[in-house]
Amino acid sequence: MFDFIKDVFNKTIIDLENPKILRTLIYSILITAIIAILFFIIFYYFLFSALFNLSDPSNFDEDGILYYIFSLKFISILLGIIQFFTSWILISLILVPIGSIVSGLFAEKIFFDIKNVHNYKWNNPLKKNAFYLSNKYALTSACKSFLINILILPLYLLLPIANIFIFIGINGLLIGREFCGNFLIQFFEKNQIKIVNIHLSNKIYILGVIIVILYTIPIINLLAPTIANLLFSHLILQSNKSIFR
Repeated sequence: MFDFIKDVFNKTIIDLENPKILRTLIYSILITAIIAILFFIIFYYFLFSALFNLSDPSNFDEDGILYYIFSLKFISILLGIIQFFTSWILISLILVPIGSIVSGLFAEKIFFDIKNVHNYKWNNPLKKNAFYLSNKYALTSACKSFLINILILPLYLLLPIANIFIFIGINGLLIGREFCGNFLIQFFEKNQIKIVNIHLSNKIYILGVIIVILYTIPIINLLAPTIANLLFSHLILQSNKSIFR
């Protein structure tokens, strides 16, 4: 497994020096950044920030128990820690579905660029409506990931620091399947995709976890969708061809 990770990362670094792939990376960053900023403003300033403002002592009667509790320095520090780590998770939570959508836009181009650059042998025919299927799959997966993360949002709010590990663990599986599926849906039917997921499950999950970790790193998180496309292109193209029959 270590050799596999080392190999795909070495190839991905080389890929980023390729002018065609670098151009795609720039487009991906711009689209991801624009959409992420819009969503972050909506979620953070209108919903998330308003939620934490409810704990302001000035919102309560000065003679009440809640005023006393929220006036305590310990509580203020605790809320600050929770807000910091939850804000961190919120940014990643927003970027995960956006990354899936952006990956759908560039998946086909990146896949065949990687195939040509590294001379991979790939004989499976592309479906006529591959671009539509990829983007439909990406949008559906993005909505699914977003809903799952919303359902477990209380864990992110109530468990600072631990929420990062929960986020990585759960989304590693979701993202792995999403990005891998963006490619596979262009060539295969759903039953064949399930077989591929079973054969490559460990590698898919490891790459998914790596991508989620990238989503938690500022600036690097804007590169995550393209890096994910590169990694999963290599995973599929260099895998045992018997599982694709």
